[in-house]
Amino acid sequence: MMQKRNLTKEKIIETAVLLADEIGINQITFQKIAEKLGIKYQSLYNHFANIGNLKIKMTVYLLTNLNLELMQRLVGKSGEIAIREFAYAYRDFAFENKTAYGVYMNVPSTQDDDVKRLADGINIIIRKILNYYIKDESLTIHKSRELRSLLHGFVSLSAHGYFQNPVNLEKSFQIMIDDFITSILSNRKEYCNS
Repeated sequence: MMQKRNLTKEKIIETAVLLADEIGINQITFQKIAEKLGIKYQSLYNHFANIGNLKIKMTVYLLTNLNLELMQRLVGKSGEIAIREFAYAYRDFAFENKTAYGVYMNVPSTQDDDVKRLADGINIIIRKILNYYIKDESLTIHKSRELRSLLHGFVSLSAHGYFQNPVNLEKSFQIMIDDFITSILSNRKEYCNS
């Protein structure tokens, strides 16, 4: 039985993430989290208003960890290497944190200032990487949206089992990123010439 004084928001969030991995995000309740922690479920209301509030804080937890992972893996990298590192780091993190990633994709950034700030942090990282090639802010935004969409689509479809063909999935991901990099170089030339 966990003692009340040892119960922290962080401990609850970590437990909720692990529990969601076990039973699915839509199945978690305060009662089930409390059971896992060995406490009375009413104690959770001292930390979170409701399960929706907890899911938002789970998203903050995930995004904080994702931003840290991205920054660590991108230190000293630029250009094509940085784009590839970002793509693989993002994909790997999403695969390793499937349930939490699903929560992140279902919580609008407008619901919480911390979620918005952290999501913006990911966008800033992407833009800094792309600024190596692209100086026009408008094109940077377009290409940032494209990269995020590619990565989210790949992660989501993979997680839901849509890529069952025996063709090598890793090669598909590599080709997708290669095509994105090629498009940056080609769009940059077209944009500069117009």
